[in-house]
Amino acid sequence: MEKEIVNKKSKAGVPVKAGLIIMMIVSGLVIANTVTKEMVIEIEEEPVWQVIQKFSPLGAEADPGSGVESGWLSFFVLDYAETPASTIGNSNATNGAYDAWGNVSGYQNTDDAEAMDLASEDPGYFVGRARFNKTHCWDGSKFMDNRCSIRLTVSGDETISDVEGTRAVSYNDTGEDWIWINFYWDDASDGYRITDDGTLTWNVTISAKF
Repeated sequence: MEKEIVNKKSKAGVPVKAGLIIMMIVSGLVIANTVTKEMVIEIEEEPVWQVIQKFSPLGAEADPGSGVESGWLSFFVLDYAETPASTIGNSNATNGAYDAWGNVSGYQNTDDAEAMDLASEDPGYFVGRARFNKTHCWDGSKFMDNRCSIRLTVSGDETISDVEGTRAVSYNDTGEDWIWINFYWDDASDGYRITDDGTLTWNVTISAKF
């Protein structure tokens, strides 16, 4: 009888111990899988305003040239009798062509120009023309003109303190490398003008949101 009791204890003890070991191993695998699994979260960065060009005096090493870069093309003064939204908004005149218009003065489209010649006391809108490529204002299917900006600071006979111009898109074709935009500034009174022997100093910042 004593031998039989020992055998029963031995037989009963083996499966209990083995069961504990198996449970521990299974639990360990579950914990290991839970700990090592990684969650990947993709964060898309929001577009922010970034400066493309900043220069003073007007035209100093600003022309982007014949490549595909975004940048300044020209500045001029449009007669105050005109309506900029329709006059320059509907015209994609090639760079240089605006200079031949009878309602434009002080045209400049070259780097390192020393001065803009303006008729004194002749009121007008200040106009800045620029192009923006698909790197800087493209949403995947179209150009976004509201992501383009020219800010102007003028001192001297007239004062403008870092003000963004009003956009007048002159050409927007998804098949092109750029969107062309004319920006204009209006004093909402009697036009900007220069006095006899007066001076104007320009500071230009061209930016895009990308």
